[in-house]
Order: sequence, then structure tokens, then C-alpha cells
Amino acid sequence: GILSTTVCCPSGALAATIRDDVPDSSYLALANNPVYAPVGTFVNSWGYNGSAILIAPDWILTAAHNLLAASSGTFTLNGVSYGSTQLITNPGWQNGNPFGGSDLGLVHLSTSVTAVAPATLYTGSLESGQIGTFVGFGLTGTGLTGFQTLDNQKRAFQNVIDGDFGNPSVLLGCDFDNPNNAADSSFGDATPLPLEGCVAPGDSGGGVFITIGSQTYLAGVISFVAATDGNANADYGDVSGFGRVSAFIPWITGIIPEPSMSALLITCGLCLLLRRDTRQAGK
Repeated sequence: GILSTTVCCPSGALAATIRDDVPDSSYLALANNPVYAPVGTFVNSWGYNGSAILIAPDWILTAAHNLLAASSGTFTLNGVSYGSTQLITNPGWQNGNPFGGSDLGLVHLSTSVTAVAPATLYTGSLESGQIGTFVGFGLTGTGLTGFQTLDNQKRAFQNVIDGDFGNPSVLLGCDFDNPNNAADSSFGDATPLPLEGCVAPGDSGGGVFITIGSQTYLAGVISFVAATDGNANADYGDVSGFGRVSAFIPWITGIIPEPSMSALLITCGLCLLLRRDTRQAGK
């Protein structure tokens, strides 16, 4: 079983651990795909560093634990920093219990972002089995070393979403498969994807994206790294945990007012249509 966890946001850390047999440039290039442009860095008022996702012109979604004991925060996207006017932690979040889920927080920005389009929220229920692209600004290293280095670079990796932690309605995950050792697998198939990886401290609040048809959606918010070997250092065999955005749509849309909400509502309609089409195709 999973024995130890590390929330992915250390004090003082300015992205993910990667395969030791794949060049880092491939992970950096994936993160620079325009569809992942809404992911930036978030630093709270007392120095905690993490990641966050723009989901409306003046709202970001991040991990609840990034907001712990904070009075404000700064979101930086493409070198431009935005202050905050409001920090809101999901009421279901339990500090110290990462497997409880609900590790989501909303931050209202003091100035709207105009240069980057917000992420499109996923409202469906088809996350499991999809390839998730995890995007954040955490520590990096390889599957052999675990996390080691701070370089403030945005990285992205891809894993099959095939794990849960006993709380699948709100929390899903995936494991960092070892290309040289099939025993280093906690969930699903033991064969790693070409750009397999694991979340690391500083990735918390970053995004987990899935692509259905031609549309890329924000499906998750990165929460923690966990391990079965007693050392949650994001090496091979460790697992990445994230909160399901779809489970928190009512909470999100209940807080973000018009006109920011209009884009989210349009998104919900598109997802419902996609789900209906998928069901019909499966008959």
C-alpha cells in the first residue's frame, strides 16, 4: 500500500521528475505547447511556492494547501505578476490528510489576465484511462534520482490516469513506471509512456489536462506525490495524486461570478454534448 506522502509545495522552492532515458528538452517542449499556457507560478504571502492555473480572466485555481496560513498571493504568468484580492479554500479540504481529497483553492486576481486564454474546465466523468498531461513548476530530477533541482522551468509529463486512493469521486492518480523494472508499478500497465514522469514539490496547484477529440480540458489540480517505498521523492514507482476538477464544478461556478462565469458555462454545455456523443458511439 501507499505508505508515505509529500505535499507538492515546499517552502522556498521555485518541475517534475522525468525518465532517465529521455532528454529533458522533450518535457520542456511539451510544457510550452500553447494549450498549457494557463499554468503559471503561485507564491503565497509567506513564501510558499507552487503552481496555479488561470480558469477565468481574473481567477486562478490552485491547491488548497498553497493557501495555508496565507493572507495573499502572487500569480506569475509569462513573466507578468498579478496580485490577489481573495483566497478561498475548498471547505472539504483537511490539512494533513492528502488522501481526503478536496485540495483545491481559488484565488481572485487584482488584475485580469488578457494575454492568455483561461483553461477549459472538464465537467465529464471519463478521466480514468485517459492520458493525463501534468504541468507545473516544481523540482526536477529523474526516476533514478528523485527530485533534486530547482530551476523555475515549466515542465510537463504524461501518464495514464489509472489509479485512485480509495476516494475516486474526488481524487485520482497515476504511477511513475520504470522502463527497466516492471515491478516498479502500483497501478495499471507497467509500461511507461514516452514522456512518463512524476509530480514533485512545487508542482502543487499545477494542472492535469486531458484531450478528448480536438479539445483539451483541465481535468485535475496536482496535490501530492506518494510512495510505497517509504520515500516520496518522486522516483520510479512513486505516484502522483490530483483532485478531479469535475467533482468541484458546482463549488467553482458558485464562487466565480459573471462575466467570468460565461466561459465556464459554455464549457459545461460542450462537455455534455461530448458525453452524449460518446455514449451513442458506444452503443
